[in-house]
Amino acid sequence: MRKLICLFCFAVFSNFSAEAQESEIFTLEEFLAMVKRYHPIVAQANLDLSAAEAKLLKSRGAFDPKLEGGVKEKNFKGTEYYSLWKGTFKIPTWYGIDLKAGYEQNEGYYLNPENTTPDDGLWSAGVNIRLAQGLLYNERMNNLKLAKIFQQQSQVERNIQINQVLADATKAYADWVYYYQNTSVYEEFLENAFIRFEGIATSSRLGETPAIDTVETMITVRKRRLDKKQAELKLQKAKLALSNYLWIEDIPIELDDRLRPLPESLNFSEALGIESLLGNAKEVDDHPKIQSLEFDLEAYDLDIRLRRNQLLPKIDVEYNFLSEEIDDADYINVNNYKAGVKVSFPLFLRKERGNLKLAKVKREQAEFKIAESQWKLSNKIRATEREILSLQEQAVIASEIVTESQIMVAAEKRLFEMGESSIFYINTRENKLIDAILKRNKIDNELNLAIAKLFETLRIEYEND
Repeated sequence: MRKLICLFCFAVFSNFSAEAQESEIFTLEEFLAMVKRYHPIVAQANLDLSAAEAKLLKSRGAFDPKLEGGVKEKNFKGTEYYSLWKGTFKIPTWYGIDLKAGYEQNEGYYLNPENTTPDDGLWSAGVNIRLAQGLLYNERMNNLKLAKIFQQQSQVERNIQINQVLADATKAYADWVYYYQNTSVYEEFLENAFIRFEGIATSSRLGETPAIDTVETMITVRKRRLDKKQAELKLQKAKLALSNYLWIEDIPIELDDRLRPLPESLNFSEALGIESLLGNAKEVDDHPKIQSLEFDLEAYDLDIRLRRNQLLPKIDVEYNFLSEEIDDADYINVNNYKAGVKVSFPLFLRKERGNLKLAKVKREQAEFKIAESQWKLSNKIRATEREILSLQEQAVIASEIVTESQIMVAAEKRLFEMGESSIFYINTRENKLIDAILKRNKIDNELNLAIAKLFETLRIEYEND
């Protein structure tokens, strides 16, 4: 990885002479490691996970102890109408119970009698209980549980986003390999055609071969040169497409011309870590997409539980015992207290029953979506596996055709040397060999793309960092 980073940075900030350039192998594993480490979408996925953690922290804040205090005074024409000082300390608990403690000291000429306190102030300690709605389940409990679910879901969604980026990057790499192979084929056969042209031209000048053979070999040279130019154009486009995934420290990097793949040792299924899964893919129940949808189902279950709790009446009971001195051993006196009860209950509960029904409908919709997604994923995985197996068989056949075509070209060349063949037949045999090689390259490319599609469909986590 360090070698590649240095190579890319040097390529960006330096000028190289064509003579000094030496090709470097850029493997699929190195490429995917760079994408996973530096690509902006991967960074964005990590930020989404951080946002979920921040929401979890925020929801836990509903259970934080709270300290409050305040002073309120009024003075007019030298008269102190009132001076109110009050401080409270509140501890929310998991259930609908809040523990409270407070102190207040009030004085003034026009002080409201209900605010009268002893000279040293009045201490209080007590509890606020929601007896029906909100006791065993309430909104702050619900929000915290939802935040934990969304944090887990964000982790799954992060992996899905990273998998998508890596799958798209793998497809771009497969196309780069494909067009690199095609360009190499045209370069090789262009060189062969040019060597043959020089030989035929020399033989024609000596009167050993007809001059028309020189024209025919020149046509072949020009045609293959044209094919090579077209292949180079496609290769450049593939390089630019691949460069979309190359970043280093938030800086986009263009693929250097010195980098090349190594097709002969390339194994996409092994590089992506799915070699053992070909023809034996895991069950879709453990699929990340299904897991994400099941987290939605858990969230809907919590919503239903909250809506059911809201059908209960609101009964808030508060009790606080009062004391002048808290350092006295018998400062707790049940006869000195402040208490209250508040009851609220809608007669028809239409709003609450409507919310509950909507929550149940959303849950049923989520269940249907999970079932549909499981069936689609299962079929897509099986279809991709069959495509891979078929392409593997086609690749074997295509390789056999290439081998046999090479034998035919070699035989035709021997016949030409013995004077029993012609340039036309050699060119014909070579053209068929070129078509066979290009066909094999295309099948290999389709196979690599299918393997990348299976990696994308399975949504597995890439481990080869």
